[in-house]
Amino acid sequence: MEEILKIEHLVKTFGSNEVLRDIDFTVSKGDVTSIIGASGSGKSTLLRCINMLEEATGGKILYHGKNILAGEVNEDQYRTKVGMVFQSFNLFSNYSVLDNCIIGQTHVLKRSREEAEKNAMEYLSKVGMAQYIKAKPRQLSGGQKQRVAIARALAMNPEVLLFDEPTSALDPEMVGEVLDVMKALAETGMTMLVVTHEMAFARDVSNRVIYMADGMIEEEGTPEKIFTSPDSPKTKDFLSRFSAKNV
Repeated sequence: MEEILKIEHLVKTFGSNEVLRDIDFTVSKGDVTSIIGASGSGKSTLLRCINMLEEATGGKILYHGKNILAGEVNEDQYRTKVGMVFQSFNLFSNYSVLDNCIIGQTHVLKRSREEAEKNAMEYLSKVGMAQYIKAKPRQLSGGQKQRVAIARALAMNPEVLLFDEPTSALDPEMVGEVLDVMKALAETGMTMLVVTHEMAFARDVSNRVIYMADGMIEEEGTPEKIFTSPDSPKTKDFLSRFSAKNV
C-alpha cells in the first residue's frame, strides 16, 4: 500500500508538560485508522500537529517521504491534501452553506467560481445537504453543520481526512447521521484518521485502531485484536468501561 504519512518520534511539549511522547505510526492509502483513548491522552494534539495547527516540538511528519516539519512541503498545499474536520464545525457563520464549500477552493486552489460550485454541489449532495445551499450555519442543526464541514473538506479533494472527535459536540440523535456519512466515505476508499469516542465506529469501520494513553501509543492493531484480545492492561481497562450497548 502507498504510504502517505509517516510519523516518526513525534514529541509535543507545552512548557514542562510533555503531551506527546515518541509517537510512531504510518498512514497508507485507503486506511481508516481510529485513535481512541481517554480525554487528555494527546489524541487531538496529535491531529493538530499532523495538520500543522500546532507546532511539534520534535520528531518528523513525513508526507510522501518529505518532512513537513523541516519545511520540505508548502504548508498551504499540504493542508489541502491533508484536510481536517473539527469537533466544533468551524464554518464561516456569515457565509451560506454553498459559499462555505467554495471559498477554500477559489482562494487556495485558485479554481473558478463555476468549477468550485460544481465541485461543492457534488459533495453536498453526497452528504445529503444539497437542498440547504442557501442556508446560513445558524439555521442548521449540529449534525447538518458537521455534514457541511465534511463536504467542505472533501471539496478540496484531499488525500487524507483527519477527523477530530467529529460527533462529540452533537446531540445523541444527530450522531448517527454524521457516522453514516463517515462510513460511506470509508467505503469509497477515502483515507481517514479519526479521533473518536464512538467505539462501534472504531470497531466496525476502521481497519486499524490506535489506543493512546499518557501521550503515548500504548497499543495498536486490527479492531479485532484491540477489542477482543488487547495485550496492554491499560487498553483492557479503558475498553472495559464501554458496556455492550456502547460497542
